[in-house]
Amino acid sequence: MIWNQEIRDFIAKHINDDTDSLLLGAKRYPGIDVPAAVDQIEARRRLKTKLPEWYAVSDNLIMGGRVPAEQCSSESTAKYKRALVFGDSLCDLTGGMGVDFYYMSRGLSSAIYTERQHHLCEAAEHNFKVLGADNVIIREGDGRELPIPDVDTIYLDPARRAEDGNRVYEIADCEPNIVELQDELLKHCRHLVTKVSPMVDIPRTLTRLHSVTDIHVVAVKGECKEVLIEQGERRPETRVDGVRDGADVVVHCVDFLSNSTIDFYYSLDEEHSASAVYSVDGVGVYLYEPDVTLMKSHAFRLLCSRLGVEKLDPDVHLYTSNTYVPDFPGRRFVVDDVMEFSSKLLKTLKRRVPKANITSRGFVLTADELRGRAGIKDGGDIYLFAATVNGKKVIVKCSKA
Repeated sequence: MIWNQEIRDFIAKHINDDTDSLLLGAKRYPGIDVPAAVDQIEARRRLKTKLPEWYAVSDNLIMGGRVPAEQCSSESTAKYKRALVFGDSLCDLTGGMGVDFYYMSRGLSSAIYTERQHHLCEAAEHNFKVLGADNVIIREGDGRELPIPDVDTIYLDPARRAEDGNRVYEIADCEPNIVELQDELLKHCRHLVTKVSPMVDIPRTLTRLHSVTDIHVVAVKGECKEVLIEQGERRPETRVDGVRDGADVVVHCVDFLSNSTIDFYYSLDEEHSASAVYSVDGVGVYLYEPDVTLMKSHAFRLLCSRLGVEKLDPDVHLYTSNTYVPDFPGRRFVVDDVMEFSSKLLKTLKRRVPKANITSRGFVLTADELRGRAGIKDGGDIYLFAATVNGKKVIVKCSKA
């Protein structure tokens, strides 16, 4: 697209307008590439909360389009990746919009951005100058075909769509295929970082890759956004307390919440060797629900040994205790009542709890089914957990601790 003051003024003027109307009325704006301008407007809207630093100077930035803006990392997750860079040089083989690359390259002596799409390379070159990144080299081409530079860290974010446009989650189905490329890439770097789908099967992925040192499960406000895999040399600053001989895989569970951050880590060996402790007396004074990142990484048994909580049931990932555990990595509740589930309770539950947030774990009804059949409105300060406890179906009424 032609990037001049006229189109910049058009975007600024119509940033809050209905984009469908702009497209329908494109003839009213001669000399303006309205579809391209609309693409820029839509992209900027996606960045307002996702990338506030970029949005603050977005009048001067060229967006790669609404799709790259939709798919790029958030500011918090991109900044998190900066700590994963080993050494002083970086090569990103799948540059895209350049968000991860920009934050990962900060403070390095050299950083190489690689991207096969010409318009993204043009946009990245322009944007990096606006953002003050003067340590970067732009390479246009397929990262699999261009010479792989010898650097400290290589980063890649394989495309997770097949040729027919459908999403894929297996790392071997993504492009480029990290399973096939890992040996060659590790010849050219000390440290390899790969971003994979949040839907990936972590245990299966570990059987396909070698030299894995760390896995990061990263969420934003309770929604799992990405899984990051580190291979090669372990970073010296990696927290490995309790990791046997420093050789075991460390799993980092990070969730950027609205007012705090969950940051919990453990070794796979710790989880494998831990034994779950089950509550003999049922639900205690407090109820705990693990964060989505722990659920994704299957950190279930070690919570008992490390935090002194008890699991409610082998197939239900809820925990309880009679003493409050303030640093439990997830949601914490005070138990107000435990009701044994029955058809009679279902008929009378609405009178007792007209409005509540409902969660179902190993129960005969989903949360939506229970809400609909009981006639309970969604929301409020009361939390209902429908679960199996010691083989019995119960509904636990809670309030936040």
